[in-house]
Amino acid sequence: MALVKCPRCELNYMKEGEKYCTVCAREMRGVDDSHEHVEICLVCGERPAQPGSELCSQCLREHKRIGEEDETFSDETPEEILDDTEDLDDMEIELTPPDDAPESELEDMEREFGDDEEDEDE
Repeated sequence: MALVKCPRCELNYMKEGEKYCTVCAREMRGVDDSHEHVEICLVCGERPAQPGSELCSQCLREHKRIGEEDETFSDETPEEILDDTEDLDDMEIELTPPDDAPESELEDMEREFGDDEEDEDE
């Protein structure tokens, strides 16, 4: 038996005695092939993703478990957290060289970065 092009789609080949190729025959019967396309989990990349989600059931459970743990750690409201960080802006940090720094290194640093006290006087 020879292969001939399908008269409907003119793309696929079929056996000589058949009316349509298998693809056209499925379409005409109303069989949906879209379920054959399986989405893979974005996190693990191994298991199929759950319908309506980008994650597989295992990764979805893990994601929910981690989310519950995060909620239990912080009892503060977002406003309280922001108030705590605003205090950091008001802090002054005095940068002084360590007492055990070699004198030659201190001189090199003063030459390289300049003396801030002299710049303020000018």
